Amino acid sequence: MGPRRASGSLAEEAAACNRMDVMDAERTLYTERTPWAGWVRVVLWGAIAAGGYPLLTGPDTGLPAWARLLIAGAVVLFALGIEALLGGLTVRVREEGLLVHLGTVPVVRRRIPYSEIVSLESVQYRPLRDFGGWGVRGWGPRKAWSARGNRAVALQLEGDRLVLVGSDHPRRLEERIRKAMGDR
Repeated sequence: MGPRRASGSLAEEAAACNRMDVMDAERTLYTERTPWAGWVRVVLWGAIAAGGYPLLTGPDTGLPAWARLLIAGAVVLFALGIEALLGGLTVRVREEGLLVHLGTVPVVRRRIPYSEIVSLESVQYRPLRDFGGWGVRGWGPRKAWSARGNRAVALQLEGDRLVLVGSDHPRRLEERIRKAMGDR
């Protein structure tokens, strides 16, 4: 038996993916993006530049100019990829529940169906003391998803679990979640 061929052309597959993207966008009722604090970006780009600088400018690297440009481009793409995958926090209020993810690409993510939410409220908390910092933090039944600041929407979930979702505008986010939940 030889390898199996997928049915449909690449154009058909691309069209199907585009339809799924449109359907997904229609299900999103509200999106909030909280970027990293400015100093985090400075540290990221500074560390990447400091690591690549000697390779690109060293006196005896023996690299032609085109290779140096190629390496510099790869370093920039690497940094942009880090930001896309991990930079900041995105919260999507959708018809069926919340989607919380780091960066702009939902790789590190969590889905929270409305059926699991017992209560919610806008809160102020202490990220360093309560969770050891920002990002995806916490242990046991207490978790925090945040990018910066000390404000969040606290979601009390079934099973006595708590999830804090960081936000620059927690009251607005709480209002949008409540509206999407309706009478559930």
